[in-house]
Amino acid sequence: MNKTATKVLALCAAAMMTLTACGGNNASSNNTSSSTSGDNTSAQAQNNTESNQPVNAADVIGKHEITDLVLPKLAQNELTTFNILHSETNEDFEVLFNLVEGLLEKDSLDKRHPCVATEWGTEDGGLTWTFKLRDDSKWVDMNGNVKADCDAEDFLTGLEWILNFHKNDSIGSTMPCQMIAGAQEYYDYTKNLSKEEAYALTAGEGSKFLEMVGIKAPDAHTLVYTCTSEKPYFDSLMSYTTGMPMDQGMIDELGGVDGVRGMDNTNMWYNSCYTMTSYIQGNEKILTKNPQYWDKDCFLFDTVTMKMVESNDVAYQLYQSGEVDYVKLGESVVKTISENPNHEFNKYLVPDVPAAYSNQFHWNYDKHLADGTPDENWNRAIANENFRKAIYFGLDLTDFLRRENTIDPLSCQNDTFTCDRLSYLSDGRDYTDLVKEKINLPSTPKVEGKPLRYDPEKGKEYKEKAMEELKAQGVTFPVQLDWYIKGGNQDAQDRAIVLQNVFKQSLGDDFITLKINQYVSSMGQEVRTPKLQSVQTSGWGADYSDPENYLTQLVNNNDGAWYATSFENIKDLPETDYNKELIAQFTEFTRLVEEASAITDDKDARYEAFATAEAYLLDHALVTPSSTSAAFALSRFNTQGEWAKEKIKNFETCKDGYTYEEMMAVKNSRKAD
Repeated sequence: MNKTATKVLALCAAAMMTLTACGGNNASSNNTSSSTSGDNTSAQAQNNTESNQPVNAADVIGKHEITDLVLPKLAQNELTTFNILHSETNEDFEVLFNLVEGLLEKDSLDKRHPCVATEWGTEDGGLTWTFKLRDDSKWVDMNGNVKADCDAEDFLTGLEWILNFHKNDSIGSTMPCQMIAGAQEYYDYTKNLSKEEAYALTAGEGSKFLEMVGIKAPDAHTLVYTCTSEKPYFDSLMSYTTGMPMDQGMIDELGGVDGVRGMDNTNMWYNSCYTMTSYIQGNEKILTKNPQYWDKDCFLFDTVTMKMVESNDVAYQLYQSGEVDYVKLGESVVKTISENPNHEFNKYLVPDVPAAYSNQFHWNYDKHLADGTPDENWNRAIANENFRKAIYFGLDLTDFLRRENTIDPLSCQNDTFTCDRLSYLSDGRDYTDLVKEKINLPSTPKVEGKPLRYDPEKGKEYKEKAMEELKAQGVTFPVQLDWYIKGGNQDAQDRAIVLQNVFKQSLGDDFITLKINQYVSSMGQEVRTPKLQSVQTSGWGADYSDPENYLTQLVNNNDGAWYATSFENIKDLPETDYNKELIAQFTEFTRLVEEASAITDDKDARYEAFATAEAYLLDHALVTPSSTSAAFALSRFNTQGEWAKEKIKNFETCKDGYTYEEMMAVKNSRKAD
């Protein structure tokens, strides 16, 4: 075997091991990575002409050679809000977690660490939780001037804001409503008020909020939460928005709720490791080290500059010229670098930051046309179960996955709605393996080089049934599938063309034709709000370590169910002659999820019930899993480091960029730890 082919296989195998099969990662994922000893290391070393000696992890870990970090950010992922409580997107959190922080923080393995809270625990199996807060967390302005102490009252104010329908538009309300006693009741109470009445509410002494909701602040440095039932995983929620503070003083200073809604980097308050000292929309933002930050022992950059770019191809050019310190690589660039042992970046091709996300195709069940009228042809088609199953079984996504990982595309396949390595049964089995058993899929990564779910014979069978049934309803074929991308984004255009060909080759252009449409700046405002898309791919990362966090995003009876309300539009879906069965299916799925959520005293029984609900979702093809992440990168920060997460804290850096050998040495040393 030649050196080039051997190198490609070595990278492929190592990426699969390092990124833990593309699934979500929690504390246990550190125990599942594999060593790079043996043939893979030898193959890699053959192409490293500078040294054939193994890298010592001690020489890699702890390096801080860069003081001012520069990162590229895709323009389509521009910040949508400066209020961390008013977002549920990772694109916002990648910025905002560095500006505002909560009770706990997570490392790259999702282990929880003290943050504003220094101690926490439960003495009754998770029914009540007590958090002890530090006394040196400060609110500061953009320039680092102290505004106030960050104390327990700020977490009351933050939770009141989330649960106040008129203040926060249901965003972030799902989990606290499910978990915190009285939260749902308070949310419903505010929803029935006028906007003016709701805006006037606070979390102060004697407030309706404190009367109704299970949260108390006995003193300035203690918080006590009462849950709806035993929630042994409740603390895993406290690094998310539910555990984030907001100071009433800031609200007052900004003139009330509308002022907070319109705040920017110049007038917001900060309590995390950086402040944003410069913001040019669509161009650049600069984060500057917060001089008042409580953690004096952590490593922070003097500045972190985020440059907005149109595509990863542009980011790659900036990395080549030394203008940015990291780039996620696309299919063609990885192929070019990995197949050429003399390429300047060949030995610097490294696994990207491990992602704990599960991506899916989310169908729009209430699609509208540009004039605002319902798209009857699409809506009738997607409401038909055989139509959905034709796609579910008949779509060979290999070429689409190759856009994520050209070396081993099937390492990115996803066959469940919930990400793997999130939850485990008492016998050690992954929860997603239980789901796969229920939908008759093997738990092995792939079968004969094809995605597990792909079954062309089934796809053809369901296609024929769907066309017969739908033609009788007046549906015209091919059905047009509207796919939206950001204008000017070449990478998105290339992905869309690949997916267009995947649909054509897998299902035939007599069945579905994928039309590529463009939006200007905001997918949410320009496409999802007017309901123009037929489908959108989206990924969900767990906010706490339980399948409930995933499945409740698709229930049809909750305003805060993110996918149900923002993507699939099944909440309050108008009943028609053709979608009665669809509504009944989502209603049954919702019942199964609620039944599983009610089980709190037996983890295995709980996960068995959730797996039954998820299997029902997939058996009826109400959502179609698509991919997970197993990308490659070039990076001057350690992508496999303990803190390589949204929060840019304790990052390790190397000014020349990390080599493959160095990154694997770090990964393997942390496995040994």
